[in-house]
Amino acid sequence: MSIWKKKRTWILIALLLVVILFPPLRPIDRSDYHGHTHYSDMRAALSALPAVASDTGNGWSVGFGKKNITPHRVPTAGYGVRKGALFSRVHDSVYVRAMVFDNGIRKVAIVSADMLIIPPVITNILERRLPEIGFDIANTYLGATHTHNSIGTWGERLVGLVYSGSYSDSVVQFVANQVLESIRLANANIAPAAIRYGVVPVPSAVYNRMDEHSTVDPLLRVMDIERKDGVKLSLTSFTAHATCLTAEEMQLSRDYPGRLVDLLEQRSYTFAMFMAGAVGSHGPAGGSGWEGVERMATLLADAVTGHPDSLHTVGSSLLSMTRTRMYLGDPQFKISKDWRVAPYVFRTLVGEYPVYLTGLTVGDVRMLGAPCDFSGSLMRPLDSLALTYGNRAMVTSFNGGYVGYITCDAYYDLDYHETRIMNWYGPGNGAYFSECFGILIDRLAIADPARQ
Repeated sequence: MSIWKKKRTWILIALLLVVILFPPLRPIDRSDYHGHTHYSDMRAALSALPAVASDTGNGWSVGFGKKNITPHRVPTAGYGVRKGALFSRVHDSVYVRAMVFDNGIRKVAIVSADMLIIPPVITNILERRLPEIGFDIANTYLGATHTHNSIGTWGERLVGLVYSGSYSDSVVQFVANQVLESIRLANANIAPAAIRYGVVPVPSAVYNRMDEHSTVDPLLRVMDIERKDGVKLSLTSFTAHATCLTAEEMQLSRDYPGRLVDLLEQRSYTFAMFMAGAVGSHGPAGGSGWEGVERMATLLADAVTGHPDSLHTVGSSLLSMTRTRMYLGDPQFKISKDWRVAPYVFRTLVGEYPVYLTGLTVGDVRMLGAPCDFSGSLMRPLDSLALTYGNRAMVTSFNGGYVGYITCDAYYDLDYHETRIMNWYGPGNGAYFSECFGILIDRLAIADPARQ
């Protein structure tokens, strides 16, 4: 028997033993999450959050910066059916944008990339390198626009390769460098500013793609900043997926969020940036294709510029950020209604990384960062809870980690890709994430001197 045949025999025997000792399938665990260790660990972590926002600062100063991250032709990320195909041409360039908020006592950077997500591999690089520019991961709030027509090549495991193409360390390092440079630029041009915040309902721009009769979050969340030097800045967040462009469209593009910031900058703003909100379950109702991109962007731009009375002045210059480890149960990657693959199979195919909940306090605004596609159908109770403290909640997804879709638990058994393929951690996580965000809102409110 040849050496190769002997090796192949031993490999097959080893694989057979693995299957016998560690069966690749498990039943779905539908037990109440409150009885699991990860829940008690999470409660302890949230309860231990320090009241870091104990002072209100000396007024606002804000800076801004952006860097182009358009590469040479690479695979796009967002639609698995593309199977790693390269984009055909650049329709509109992709960027990373940053704002730096300074209250005279501390600084926080807010970053949004024109990408599907902020991949964990880039977050890891930033965690190491942010101190080079005077920041760290604990005061850098990450997000993405969630366009499905931007650059891939950042997935390290099989599922990542399917959705983003073959891994390229050079592209990953390039994007991380541009994130750092955008923050450096923003930090270098800080100037005194006044901040206003508000929400504008735009129900004609969003629909619930899982259930047309279920609730949606139609609120466009707007932060409007006017500096004393006359510079105007806009930070917006909305709940509709950036999927006006379908899998057949192979041009590199920012989809409707990119066109939105372009329109705002053509109107009255010097600089605009967009962050995907609670986009789980929510699709763009403005139509598909390039006409849909234009219609969605125009609807939202008109809402920003046409409702100035919806915004209130953020008077308190309270500024703080928290980053709390998110504890999860075993992964439950479904293959049918009642069966899942074993955790070791999931970790081989997808990988498993530490993920975090992030909370950013800007005056009475509570920005909450989720490592997932968090469903907009879960937003109403969080908005109501924040309002009991006189605060506004603003959930943004894709904060530097990713654990799949977090949707309403009532739809867990629905035969739809968000619940069938992309709900990676099983039933109950809609309630679990919502509870964690609720506790975080409570903790951030307790830290507000105006509430003490």
